[in-house]
Amino acid sequence: MKKGKRFLALVLSGLLVLSLAACSGRETTTTSTAATGTTTATNGSIKKTVKNPYKDKIKLAYVAHDIGTPPNQAWLKGMQLATAYYGNITVQGFDGKSSAENQVKIMQEIINQKYDAIILQASDGAALAASVTAAEKAGIPVIGLNLDANAPHAALVQAADYDAGRLVAENMAKQFNGKGNFVIIQGVQGLGRTDNLEKGFRDTLAKHPDMKIVGAQPADFQKEKAMSVMNSFLQSNAKIDGVFAVNDAMAEGASLAAQSAGRLNGMAIWGADGEKDALNMIEKGQLTGTIYTNYYDEGSTAAKLALYCIGSPFDTSTITKTPVVNMEPVVATKDTVASIQPSDRW
Repeated sequence: MKKGKRFLALVLSGLLVLSLAACSGRETTTTSTAATGTTTATNGSIKKTVKNPYKDKIKLAYVAHDIGTPPNQAWLKGMQLATAYYGNITVQGFDGKSSAENQVKIMQEIINQKYDAIILQASDGAALAASVTAAEKAGIPVIGLNLDANAPHAALVQAADYDAGRLVAENMAKQFNGKGNFVIIQGVQGLGRTDNLEKGFRDTLAKHPDMKIVGAQPADFQKEKAMSVMNSFLQSNAKIDGVFAVNDAMAEGASLAAQSAGRLNGMAIWGADGEKDALNMIEKGQLTGTIYTNYYDEGSTAAKLALYCIGSPFDTSTITKTPVVNMEPVVATKDTVASIQPSDRW
């Protein structure tokens, strides 16, 4: 896919931001222990035991929104691939079961068990904020993954959601010559990912006065709910030119509903994520496109940032805003989907 240099630049820029944040306004001194590889770092008045992630035993926790979904499985595999070479590093996945309450309980247990770092896909940013702060105060860096918590922490790795929505709208505008009726199938309302994808789409469509949004309704990222939502749209709108579902599962549901109603032909249906099933449907002409993100790379990046934080005197009390690494969005249509190699399909 010829994106290695761009991806590396994104990761390095994120590491640079973290390094600058760690050094902001504080004098750091370190004392090493050669036998174990650990280091005691004094950052102002704060002392932190810094482990060597390539010598000491390291435990990484991944707290997923719903660990059974293809994106979560891909992220977890990426984390495992990034750490597999080192026999001293273990990655443990935890299933939040789509519940912020469950995630709060899991976070507390992970803190009690003194994991070295947490990678978190927060089901509710506000509800997980206190847990994230508690972990950071306990010296456990938290790396957010796509769905972020409303509290400053070590880093956030995310898909470029706003740009994904923008790219979908730009492609629809080109296909329909800046005219038509369009609907949005939303995810869980209030989540940053849902809001940013929709905002990118709406902001771009607003540049084309003859492109009308005639409906927007949540389906909570679920394929079956999206089928029901799409059926409702079809019943209340005699003409729908395009559908933007803010994840692939919902786009797949919308396509099945439109096909069952005999209205798929000529309708553009887009998702966002790039999961394997969606790519297959694009190749078969059942979906128009998606915005693909390599979730193996995203999970791997999150794990590498966690190891960076474990192995440095980085102190989150020095920052007021979480540093962000954005992954590269790739437009996948029938004309371009073949460029996504089998090994990169999750």
